[in-house]
Amino acid sequence: KNYTCLLADMNIETVHQPLSWFLNSKVPGYEGTLWACDTRTEGSSLREVFADDFRKYAAVEAFSRKVTEFFTFRWAPWRWEDTPSMYDSHTGLGLLNPLNVVPLYTLFKMSGGTDKWWDVIFTPHYTASFLVDELRPFPAVFAPLIEAQIPLLPNKENSWQGKSKLSDHDCNITTCVTWKDAGKGIREVFTRLVEGIDLREDIRVREVEVLANGKKRVHDEHDGYIDVDRVVFACPANAVGNIYKKHGILEDVILSTPVYADDHHPDSGHMHAVMHSDGGVIEKKYREECLARASNYVEITQKDDGTINIENQYNFGVQTPGPGVFDLPLDKKPVMLISHALGEGKEINPDLVRGTGNHARAHPLYSGWNVMAMLSLRLVQGKQGIYYCSNWTTPGNCHDMSFLSGLICAHAIGAKYPFQDKEAEKDFHRMRDLMGI
Repeated sequence: KNYTCLLADMNIETVHQPLSWFLNSKVPGYEGTLWACDTRTEGSSLREVFADDFRKYAAVEAFSRKVTEFFTFRWAPWRWEDTPSMYDSHTGLGLLNPLNVVPLYTLFKMSGGTDKWWDVIFTPHYTASFLVDELRPFPAVFAPLIEAQIPLLPNKENSWQGKSKLSDHDCNITTCVTWKDAGKGIREVFTRLVEGIDLREDIRVREVEVLANGKKRVHDEHDGYIDVDRVVFACPANAVGNIYKKHGILEDVILSTPVYADDHHPDSGHMHAVMHSDGGVIEKKYREECLARASNYVEITQKDDGTINIENQYNFGVQTPGPGVFDLPLDKKPVMLISHALGEGKEINPDLVRGTGNHARAHPLYSGWNVMAMLSLRLVQGKQGIYYCSNWTTPGNCHDMSFLSGLICAHAIGAKYPFQDKEAEKDFHRMRDLMGI
């Protein structure tokens, strides 16, 4: 809500972007495919292969939703008009909700769900969304939120199914809002955010030192420095600890607690990305359709040692709106893929590689202990004029949360809340409660 308000405030146009995940399992005994928003079960659909597990997951999600609604007073008359929010799990008696720390995986296994469903369906689907391939610690309180936004249990409120020019059985989620002009929109956001700001790029901050007069001295890698009244850290937790060297014992405990995706499977996980135009990485019989309408192609295979590999292809030919890409016919559309964790024996044509990326320290794990670290930050926020914002300072890992954490630090320093949207402002105050400032 707040990020959308930011774009509206900057007059950057947005559009609803139809997205659709395609899973292709080659795991022996569990072969099949799944369009995540397709409710059909016939044929080789993984919904048929895992029919019993999907029923159990639906029951667990419903249980999580009802328990969370009870603790957060969603049933109370004064909340009837509230729109769904990612930030209200602590409201009412929400902090007493055991599902804040009980993993969704634990509830699913207690219901009789299988590890194979978790490894072949749940983890690949949400790894393609979060770039986090260790989801067993994922708190059950978040289950209704992810189902509302990126469903494995599609319904008329979060998805669409029907005939289109792309397929007789097309389907997509209806919850995604993005920049209308894609890459240009992204660049415009950052350009306008720093207008009138003394912005210094391509220079490393070496140390933040608290002076005797209360000022903070920010040292750079070239032995330059500036003295400031306050510092807001907007970087990974480990970087804060390295830069703010004389932090206290409490800060040391909190900053060393967050766990990131690359702490698990850094070599085979989703830390490394390759941007390319080689459509051959998608299995031939699904290639044309996936390039036309799959926002993500996710191929699940079993390695020789028995472990599961989750290969994710971001298809920016579908994910990118704006003129000249999204609505082009397939035979004229450039192949625009970003690959993570290619399966064994697969290669990308080096002549078609456009660049590489690294997601080190970019995606905190969804876990109870990370939530506890976030809640503990209230004990040190603002201490000696030093504040903390970023994705690890929030209960989740998304654009809106990270942006809102920065707004809240700015508000703590003295800035006014900038938007007029009532529901967005409710989220702002809910997040303030969580951050403790």
